[in-house]
Amino acid sequence: MEETAAPAPVAPPAPPRSIGERLRAGRERAGLSIAATAEKLHLDIKVIEALEADRFAELGASVYVRGHLRRYADFVGEPGAELVSIYSARDARPPPPDLTQVPHPERRSDPRRLVTPVVGLACAAVLMLAIWWVLAGSHASADKSGAAAVPTAAQSVPNTAAPAVEAAPTSAAATPSGASSAPAMSEAATAAPKRDAAADTAPAPVRETRLKLELSNDSWVEVYDGRGERLFYDVASAGSVQSVSGRGPLRVVLGNAAGVTVEVDGQARQIPAGSADGEGARFVVNRSGSLSRSR
Repeated sequence: MEETAAPAPVAPPAPPRSIGERLRAGRERAGLSIAATAEKLHLDIKVIEALEADRFAELGASVYVRGHLRRYADFVGEPGAELVSIYSARDARPPPPDLTQVPHPERRSDPRRLVTPVVGLACAAVLMLAIWWVLAGSHASADKSGAAAVPTAAQSVPNTAAPAVEAAPTSAAATPSGASSAPAMSEAATAAPKRDAAADTAPAPVRETRLKLELSNDSWVEVYDGRGERLFYDVASAGSVQSVSGRGPLRVVLGNAAGVTVEVDGQARQIPAGSADGEGARFVVNRSGSLSRSR
């Protein structure tokens, strides 16, 4: 009798891979390194590492995560829509309970703790009263000195009953006081231009450059202002219009430049020749509104 061979053991099914493992496997199949992939997608290396390690919280809001995920998956040959749906289902899970909201027993307040604040307020009140008393005394002494000076000025006024012949020296004596007022008027006249000069040195308002992008195809779009702050960073869908404003010069990165129309401050502009990198493009919107290649 012939012996029947025992059936070969069936290997257990492989556990489902995570999103990051699938992205890393697709990249390795394509024979690309992390640095080469980041350069092709115009992304930072840290973004690629976070995607492959499932550290999606490091990428910011969910809309940025979905854009990076779809773009990376399509690039390495993985189904982008499927991975985005898996991430969305994972992101929709209820958050863990907040233990800080657990009720705690009420603690009795210690009345001795109120002694220090009360003493501090009392000391502050006494100090403010002393300052007010000193200021009030200085104002009163100034008023008294001003009142005492009035009779002296009145005594210097000449007698109107004096003869007309003696009035001439009196008017001549008044000339020094008039002469002393002339420098005061000249100083006031010279002080006015100084205030105008200070007003002329006030900083002029910063002019912002308005950039408008009309997309006929899906394209990755990045826009940074002159200080390096991010104005736009996402996947723009076909048929949409994206408008941003910022202090120039603006730096622009397009993933699919062929389907993008550029308009600066209401004027249509052409993407400069030689700025395209494969399907994408990098260029700078100058403060004058012209476009130039990005270095």
